[in-house]
Amino acid sequence: MYKWLIAIAAAMLACCWPAGTSRAGNPLLALLPFRIIDADPDKSYPLQPEHGPWMIMATSFAGPGAQKQAQELVYELRKQFKLEAFTHKRTYDFSKAVVGRGINKYGEALKMRHKQDIRFDEIAVLVGQFSSLDTSDAQDTLETVKYLRPAALKLAIEDFEAYTTGDVSAAGLSSQRFAMLRYIQRRFNPSMDKKNKGPMGKAFLSINPLKPLDGSGQSTVDPFVVRLNEDVEFNLLDNPAPFTVKVASFQGKVTTTWDKNFDKNAVLSNRLVEAAEYAHRLTMVMRSKGVDAYEFHDRNESIVTIGSFKSVGTRYSDGRIEIDPRIVRIVETYKARRNTLPNGRPSGLVPRTLTGIPFDIKPAPIRVPR
Repeated sequence: MYKWLIAIAAAMLACCWPAGTSRAGNPLLALLPFRIIDADPDKSYPLQPEHGPWMIMATSFAGPGAQKQAQELVYELRKQFKLEAFTHKRTYDFSKAVVGRGINKYGEALKMRHKQDIRFDEIAVLVGQFSSLDTSDAQDTLETVKYLRPAALKLAIEDFEAYTTGDVSAAGLSSQRFAMLRYIQRRFNPSMDKKNKGPMGKAFLSINPLKPLDGSGQSTVDPFVVRLNEDVEFNLLDNPAPFTVKVASFQGKVTTTWDKNFDKNAVLSNRLVEAAEYAHRLTMVMRSKGVDAYEFHDRNESIVTIGSFKSVGTRYSDGRIEIDPRIVRIVETYKARRNTLPNGRPSGLVPRTLTGIPFDIKPAPIRVPR
């Protein structure tokens, strides 16, 4: 009923205090029932670790003009739609070989290359700061973002029209990733709801990628898996720290589809039972030797981990992460060794074993499930 009075009061307050003045410095601003969103076309709003922890991944840009278009979108979201928006730049390098899972016929770790041998920068636009992805505030804002039609993203539609009319020289104006593909999908989709979504219709909730490596923001384990592990003596779910190092994993042959009311006494897949037995035996032997080992069983594999760590390492301003020396020692201790022929030439990798049970080719730090 009194919305117009609130709007007038906000306008008056905006006139009385200079731009950029914080809410903390103005007692009257704290009385307003809404947030004051800073919006300056000459400022940049890069994502910071303290933002979030949960945010909306609205869209991303790559190629010529990406930075400019991303900043225009951020300003418009802040000024026009009163949404806290930030940019985040990340480099993707698919030109280098990567180590695949498993080993080849010579016992060496599998090496693979990406199909597209490219390297590029991508700039993401993220919206909001939410304490949880389940809050109504986060879900409502996400739904709003999906239907917005910012002027900064109108170029995607112009690109499509340029292509359909044959004027290819006029296309390529937008740097938004997959903009034309998504516009075509919306235009020819039989669902009216999907047709009505805007150029950020594929937005989704995500954890702040710069969040400190302290284990916050991880997803929860479903109740069935919790019950599957509740009688385990050295249960990984009881590990007090956010991170641990996975040193062994044993897969079942099948992926189970049990519902959450599964009977614990029911017969499981032989391969899955075998995997669980290996993990349990290895954990107990390591514990008998004074190693801080844990086991964990889910729907398709069982794993063994070592240690409890507050973080994986230290993150520096340039993006580098210095791994915790204790984690490095565990990896070096349990990783596969290189077998050497009598002539001194290496012949491949041989997994380390304990009581005949093999460790992973290369142990790695993981989050402790909660």
